[in-house]
Amino acid sequence: MEWKNRSAYVFIKTAKGKANDVWKQFQNWDNVIGTWIVTGDWDVIVWFDAQDWDTVHQCVSTIKDWKEVEQTSSHMVYNGHKNDNWWWEKPAGAWVLMRESKLGETQEKIKKWNWMTSGASIPGEWDYISWIGGNNWDEVWNHLLEIKKGKWETSTHVPIKSWWKQSWKDNWWW
Repeated sequence: MEWKNRSAYVFIKTAKGKANDVWKQFQNWDNVIGTWIVTGDWDVIVWFDAQDWDTVHQCVSTIKDWKEVEQTSSHMVYNGHKNDNWWWEKPAGAWVLMRESKLGETQEKIKKWNWMTSGASIPGEWDYISWIGGNNWDEVWNHLLEIKKGKWETSTHVPIKSWWKQSWKDNWWW
């Protein structure tokens, strides 16, 4: 399934000890699909969807004003795909950023992987973001190794805490 919408992933660096507080704040926002405290250079990832880019911009502006937030990096979705699964159906999963050697080849290749619940083109520093799901962490690691064999440069963000707005499936775009 393909979508073209007004989605964005926002990566957030928080003040020390404030990741959990920032993560919790998004769980009441109407236009948030999910939020995660993650490993790596960033502390929190939040996935927005809105009716227009102005709303997405306003969300990011609001976050930047929070005293607990030191820095943000926004990744606007150009296009993407989702398979028939839902992200929260597998007990293990991680976000992976991918950089292509030849722009435009990733989406067609990864649509064949049923363990990649969704993927989105995010033009900018990285080319693609995808959710890798598995029945356990060994499965997720094996999937990530398969991506590495494909010659993509990657950065993986493993959730320490996850929150999915599971009611979002009733609002999905198709």
